[in-house]
Amino acid sequence: MKRIIFIIFCALIFIPKLKAQQGKLIDEIVGVVGENIILESDIQMEFEQVKKELPLASDSVKCDILKQQLISKLLLSRAQLDSIELPEERVDIELEKRIRYFASQHPNGEKGLEEVYGKTIAEIKSSNRDKIKSSMLIQEMQSKIIHDVKVSPQDIKNYFNEMAKVDSLPYYSAELEIAQIVINPKISSEAKEIAHQKIIEIRERIMNGESFNTLALIYSDDKGSAVKGGELGFFSRGDMVPEFEAASFKLKPDSVSKIIETKYGYHILKLIDRKGDNINVRHILIRPQTFRSDMQRAKEKLDSLIWQIKIDSITFENAAKKFSDDAATKSNGGFITEGQIGTTKIPIDELPKDLYFKIEKMKAGEISEPDQIKLPGPDNEKAWRVLYLKSESKPHVCNLRDDYQKLQAMASQKKQQKAMQDWVEKQKTKIYISVSDSYKNCPNVQKFLKK
Repeated sequence: MKRIIFIIFCALIFIPKLKAQQGKLIDEIVGVVGENIILESDIQMEFEQVKKELPLASDSVKCDILKQQLISKLLLSRAQLDSIELPEERVDIELEKRIRYFASQHPNGEKGLEEVYGKTIAEIKSSNRDKIKSSMLIQEMQSKIIHDVKVSPQDIKNYFNEMAKVDSLPYYSAELEIAQIVINPKISSEAKEIAHQKIIEIRERIMNGESFNTLALIYSDDKGSAVKGGELGFFSRGDMVPEFEAASFKLKPDSVSKIIETKYGYHILKLIDRKGDNINVRHILIRPQTFRSDMQRAKEKLDSLIWQIKIDSITFENAAKKFSDDAATKSNGGFITEGQIGTTKIPIDELPKDLYFKIEKMKAGEISEPDQIKLPGPDNEKAWRVLYLKSESKPHVCNLRDDYQKLQAMASQKKQQKAMQDWVEKQKTKIYISVSDSYKNCPNVQKFLKK
């Protein structure tokens, strides 16, 4: 059931409207909360998403979906009544991010998205803007409700004792605490100069009349946009790195920018279109190449760090915080965290295979030899990584000493859920709620109706 609720909660907003078998839209109103309505098509759409994950899901799941919809509409109604402010800029940025994400999931990008919807990108944005704003208001209201919910050490101990009383303490498989330091090669001044000269030549060719689109296709190191003649699609302020964004919004129609340097390399830009605070440009990126000597210097830096750690000049955690180039683990002292709860103890059976093979013969307290890895992303960039196995626990029943972080997260989650339940109980007596006869037999929906 938790899996079902998770799928329902995470259902995507950008899904084309479902149609009934006869081709007619399913648009019967099945619920009203305040001034907000719930359509049968909303329920059916999410039910189809659940069925993709759980093919054997029964129609009773629709009751769970409606319950979640009622809670969401309660949150939205309260946010509207409380006049929670949501800057339009934030809505625009979130809308653009979602469009970009869904376009990136389609082989034909934005064109593919337009084909799926039968609408232009501008029309898709317009038709989904209110939905995005509503979902953001719901999140704001939920955050407001649980903002001050905290758990004390006594709360955690009480939570543990409650589970122990009913013999429901979870059993954990072997777990590992693993930290890493990643050192990316630093681009040499020679490589930067070569890239800079190359983009100077490309810009000169464009200024002399050659096609920006064609040169982007041939030379740009941003392969995702190169196939579209360098076109990036519409974006808003805050979506791009500062230097790129500043140059983009200064462009005039048909003008070509000066050479812009960002952390990705050297760019030249050309304005395609501007609609209010949204802008669409073409760009050509020339990325400085990594030389073998750059990789060697990165390796030497990592070797030096390992030596300092081994002679106790610096701890692994402090070295990771200060020198690691991996943004995801750097602030956490290099520790890789378990996704759902965010603890540093990772079940051994959930480790990626490549990571497991690197540490399977290590003992707690050991540091691996540096190895070369490919960084995430389409550019196949490489870096050096070293791993530290801090601890390894045997399979065990949950206990306060070994599983405090997990218990803290679970106790916090339970307290937040209780705060939400209390809030819902209070608000459902203050805000008008109505449900169609077809759903009034759902036990979990009946709780929302006045007797």
